[in-house]
Amino acid sequence: MPLVLIGARQVGKTYLLTEFGRCAYPEVHVFNFQEKAMLHQIFEKDLDVNRIIEGLAIIQRKDIDIHHDLVFFDEIQDCSKAVTSLKYFYEKLPALHIVSAGSLLGLQLNESSFPVGKVDIYPLYPMSFEEFLYASEDTFAIKLYDEMNRSEAAHQLLWEYVCQYFYVGGMPKAVKHWFSDCGIQKKIDRVRKTQNDILTGFHQDFAKHSGKVNALHISTLLKNIPVQLSIVQDGTVKRFRFKDILPRKRTFEHLSGVIDWLDAAYLIHKVYLIESRPQIPLSAYVKENKFKMFLFDIGLLGAMLALTYHDFIHQQYGMMKGFFAENFVACELKAMGMPNLYSWVQSKAEIEFIYVSKTSEIIPIEVKSGKRTKSKSLKSYMDRYAPQQTIKLVGKMGGNDPKQIVLPLYYAAKIPV
Repeated sequence: MPLVLIGARQVGKTYLLTEFGRCAYPEVHVFNFQEKAMLHQIFEKDLDVNRIIEGLAIIQRKDIDIHHDLVFFDEIQDCSKAVTSLKYFYEKLPALHIVSAGSLLGLQLNESSFPVGKVDIYPLYPMSFEEFLYASEDTFAIKLYDEMNRSEAAHQLLWEYVCQYFYVGGMPKAVKHWFSDCGIQKKIDRVRKTQNDILTGFHQDFAKHSGKVNALHISTLLKNIPVQLSIVQDGTVKRFRFKDILPRKRTFEHLSGVIDWLDAAYLIHKVYLIESRPQIPLSAYVKENKFKMFLFDIGLLGAMLALTYHDFIHQQYGMMKGFFAENFVACELKAMGMPNLYSWVQSKAEIEFIYVSKTSEIIPIEVKSGKRTKSKSLKSYMDRYAPQQTIKLVGKMGGNDPKQIVLPLYYAAKIPV
């Protein structure tokens, strides 16, 4: 089936698919629907795939070998008929290997023209902490991480990298600037400029794809996420509040369309709250209007709050590091492939994340960013439900109990699944 790679803008979709094509095929033919308006005309007449391939070959003045070459439709969200054509490529021309990418394709998933069942859909997220380490080319740090080394020296080194990651985040261009050969201040400045440019691009996308009024609402709500997160002074992040974000819009019903837009654009992570005994399937025990909301990239979160590199490397951002740690873990879990994220809340007890393992066990994950790791909430959860295993992610080396696992925060992606 044709491959559809979806995700936020500038997470590396175009680069990844182009490099894949160059490495794995004799020829890769890239057609960008934003760069060449005339491409749209080929799909206007009908969706005869043989005619389309002939037209594409004429535009680029190069033949397309349907048995050996790769065809790449980039920014495909700008041409809805090209999206629909993927169905006919699958049915009528299965010999052709075809891939596509788009930054707002999630908005089209529920439309009748989207070829659900006829394409393979894969999400691409910003670079995880592990990928950030690989980008550093620090082979010794990578080895320590891969081996899950738990020594004090290893912890100090990896903790320094995670503090860097909190500032830089996982947007590939920001990561590239960070590991470039230039002075530290120039790196810091280039990363922040890149982050601010990306955020500006998002708001331009809102205006282009959602209309003037709706774009203003989407921008306002996106800016409100760091505001609500930064209000947290103690404990875990609370559920997202809808009041006072937009004038005369005070409920989930008023804001659901805007929230769905951001979710479909892969700019947020929702963590649904379970307020009763967690049972399988977890999705059956949530309410659609009760969830936490995090940003999809930790570096952009820091940029939106104007936190400096100095704040992160010296951990001088007060109680905010609690919600940063929680946002970090949410991003790591999504990068691991968890389709939905859940949290547990009862009375004053809150567990940041719970998930179902491959052995159908419901496992709680407690996040403690500082060095104080005692948790009344986790004890309350254990007393109520006696889980087979618990996980705590903390700001120090952790412990070795196989039943009550305590890991450093940077090993979030290495939790047992």
